[in-house]
Amino acid sequence: MSVNKLTQRRPEAKPQAIVPLHTAYERIRQSILDHSLPPGTRLVEDQLCDVFGIGRTRIRQVLQRLAHEHVVTLMPNRGAVVTKPSVQQAREVFEARAVLEGAIMTKLLGVATQADRRRLREHLQREKLAWQAMDRRAIIKLSGEFHLILAEAAGNSVLLDTMRGLVSRSSLIIAAYQAPGALPCPAGDHEALCFALETSDRTAIRLMQQHLKRVLSHLDLVLSDERSVDLRSVLSHVA
Repeated sequence: MSVNKLTQRRPEAKPQAIVPLHTAYERIRQSILDHSLPPGTRLVEDQLCDVFGIGRTRIRQVLQRLAHEHVVTLMPNRGAVVTKPSVQQAREVFEARAVLEGAIMTKLLGVATQADRRRLREHLQREKLAWQAMDRRAIIKLSGEFHLILAEAAGNSVLLDTMRGLVSRSSLIIAAYQAPGALPCPAGDHEALCFALETSDRTAIRLMQQHLKRVLSHLDLVLSDERSVDLRSVLSHVA
């Protein structure tokens, strides 16, 4: 064997780019909320470390934060899985939302500004474009954001934090119990809510409660089957 062959080096593999901890958290969280990672999906630490280029300690910090938000469940000897809410939890979450969002609508009737109404209209336009394109992931994301914009406009940070948690858990419930291909919010409901706010119509409170009941009624509250998901494929392409 020649010296040249002995001394020839193999090209070095490119090191895995290290993803900031917050970015890893956002990618996993968004993939859960838009149903790319459905309830019951195992979040294997080795695979997550490989995807994000970070160590186990940091991945566990991300998973613990998601567990605190009830979107991930940490199971002894099994690791982390995307939370699969029970039927009772599903009903309780929507019951809590009906109470809380009724209060938010009541407050907004007195404090919503023109800027708030304009922001809601702009958001509705983005929702319409997502519906026209039948972009399921965008529809799910924008639907949840609509409710958070309402909570933010109410001007109460505690309400907003609580709503963030409830909206996240609602997305898991919808992923677990909605029929395949169905979409989370009936078309037109957000438009009606926005119009009621613009006209200071107190039916806005009733409309919100009816809206949430309608979403819940579209769910088949029977446990769905788990399906296998390729973590690398999902998490490597989340914007």
